[in-house]
Amino acid sequence: MKKAFLLLFLMMSYCSNGQKLSGTWQGGSFITDPSNPITSSLHWVYLDITIIKGMIDGKMRHENNSEGQYYIYDIVGKVLENGHLEIKETRLGYKSKNAVPAIKQQFDFEFDTKKGYLLGRSIDNKSTLTLYKAAFNISENTPNILPLNQLAKFEQDLKDGLSSPEKRKEELRAFKFEPIYFEYDRDIIQSEYEAYLNEMIRMVKSHSDLRILITGHTDSDGSDAYNIDLSKRRAAALVHFFETHGLQPSRVEIDFKGEKEPVGKNDTDAGKQKNRRVDFRFI
Repeated sequence: MKKAFLLLFLMMSYCSNGQKLSGTWQGGSFITDPSNPITSSLHWVYLDITIIKGMIDGKMRHENNSEGQYYIYDIVGKVLENGHLEIKETRLGYKSKNAVPAIKQQFDFEFDTKKGYLLGRSIDNKSTLTLYKAAFNISENTPNILPLNQLAKFEQDLKDGLSSPEKRKEELRAFKFEPIYFEYDRDIIQSEYEAYLNEMIRMVKSHSDLRILITGHTDSDGSDAYNIDLSKRRAAALVHFFETHGLQPSRVEIDFKGEKEPVGKNDTDAGKQKNRRVDFRFI
């Protein structure tokens, strides 16, 4: 009975992985020379796989350099019990003029469910791969599918902790704005909000068309002029935080309302605390 249940579980896993992972993946292959850790290179790589009942078939394309040299290996593999993909390059299927293919390799891949990347490493541990879902099939007669100069941007996206393009859309739909609050007559950001603010920065970096509007507010204590200035200083504190944590100034705008837009009653301490805030929205 236990064996039958295990077999059913594995078959369901294979089916799930096949539906989720079959298709074309694109991304970067990071190669390090073990004899010289300082020397490394990054190139575009594409993986086109079909998974049926846990067995893998497809192609893998490597682009050598900016001169349009590339080569394509046929691949075979299988889905392992731990959900990893074991993939082997078997036969050189195509190479462009003057391309020098690397020796056939074997890879271990796993799917990062949190960020949506297919993460791989060669069995000899000389290279790692980070791939994301593509909307095309591997081409045998296109010199460069993606420009070489986009590799630097892709590498920076990974350093910034950005998810795959497909996953970013889900994250944006799920993101919820929350105000951050300030102590009485202060414009200093409290440390408890830093994780949330960094997540907001990651969200903006993930979408080139997004900017943040920061709106400062105060309670009703003090004059109108003083509260306008205090709300402006609170908004400016957020601008400074975003800039010092890697967000370009062009991605940020501010507004400041003073005491004009309360969300709580200014005749109670609890209400005043709710009004000492900064609100956010994407524009």
